[in-house]
Amino acid sequence: MGIAWHAPQDNHVHYNSYPQSDTYWETFVKTPFIYRRPIRWGDTDAARIVFTAHYFDICMEAIESFFQQILELDWFAMTCKQSTGTPFVHAEVDFHTPLTPRDVLNIRVDIEHQGNSSLSLILYGNREVEGVAAFTGRFTCSFSDLNNLKSIPIPSDIRQRITCYQQQSSKLISG
Repeated sequence: MGIAWHAPQDNHVHYNSYPQSDTYWETFVKTPFIYRRPIRWGDTDAARIVFTAHYFDICMEAIESFFQQILELDWFAMTCKQSTGTPFVHAEVDFHTPLTPRDVLNIRVDIEHQGNSSLSLILYGNREVEGVAAFTGRFTCSFSDLNNLKSIPIPSDIRQRITCYQQQSSKLISG
């Protein structure tokens, strides 16, 4: 079953591939969220390794997929239909080993902190074959009203999904 887009009666835009239910988040949420990304020739520079700026693009792909699949948010629809956005106020990547077009990345997305209007994520990029750490990224976005460019509280339904994901992730870590 693929991801299906629909706009429910509440005017919120959601992505989902499962039946809605109160127990979904406690039973079926995929933790940790892993985004699989092959490295392509176009990602590289003259040194034949991933160009530094492309790491940010790759991280944004992983974050957008996390938002779609875990938080049920479609950035494009949210921006166009609700005039709500999640602009990034912080982005950093630490590099551990170079990547080439022979590599496939597995990027784990974890929630580092949930504020009133901000969400901080940490991304761990590992080579699929050896599991070698390639990079660590930290990104913080702020839920915002795009009409007046002011931050807004994270909507309660999204906050609930974030909290549940954090709880499910902590269960994996604690055992």
